[in-house]
Amino acid sequence: MARRSNASRGRVDWAEIRSRVDALDRALSGASEGQPERIRAVLEERARALARSAAAPTTADRLEAVTFALGGERYAIEARYVIEVFRLKQLSALPGAERPVFGVTAWRGELLTLCDLRGALGLSATALNDLSLVLVLGEDRAAFGILADAVHGLVSLSAAQVREPSEGTGAKREYVRGLTPDAMLVLDAKQILHVLHT
Repeated sequence: MARRSNASRGRVDWAEIRSRVDALDRALSGASEGQPERIRAVLEERARALARSAAAPTTADRLEAVTFALGGERYAIEARYVIEVFRLKQLSALPGAERPVFGVTAWRGELLTLCDLRGALGLSATALNDLSLVLVLGEDRAAFGILADAVHGLVSLSAAQVREPSEGTGAKREYVRGLTPDAMLVLDAKQILHVLHT
């Protein structure tokens, strides 16, 4: 393949090229003036938009709760008051103790008072129950344990969906925080701790 000569390509107009480069340089330098402020404004607006769309619900909007079964019914209790869940191996009854106190058990080298909430929740104390699990309740330290037939796990509930229970609820009102749309009673752990631990 033969090389093309400079003559066949025509003469290069260096003045025209220089003029185009100068015009491009002026355009670029003019576009970059005020650029940092404009970039900052755009980035701040994007950050505000992302913060609005990705804002996580506050802790007041959500309720983390442990769900458990007692007397054939499902309940939930705020998880931050549940220190531990363990299987009951030994129980020593406390004759003459006032309900809901049921007995004591050894837990972490200490005696832990156990409470049976069936009566307070409007359940029959004579019904068949397993009562083989203990939910240890407390704030800074363990206050007492409540007996349960089964523990189902942790759920995150919308606080707005936990509504006041109807008057027909057999549970003591001071023990109940509310009712979920699927009719699960949410217990008021703080109030239970206050009533039973004082």
